[in-house]
Amino acid sequence: MNAGRDRPRFLSMVGLVALVVAVWILIFFGLGYLFGRVFL
Repeated sequence: MNAGRDRPRFLSMVGLVALVVAVWILIFFGLGYLFGRVFL
């Protein structure tokens, strides 16, 4: 009975996790690019 009510919260949680992962990837890509430009 609760499946219909829990679905939007579940989707928003998945979206939040995806956003955090995307931000971490961008941060590490930016740091890697910066270190590559400085040291190589």
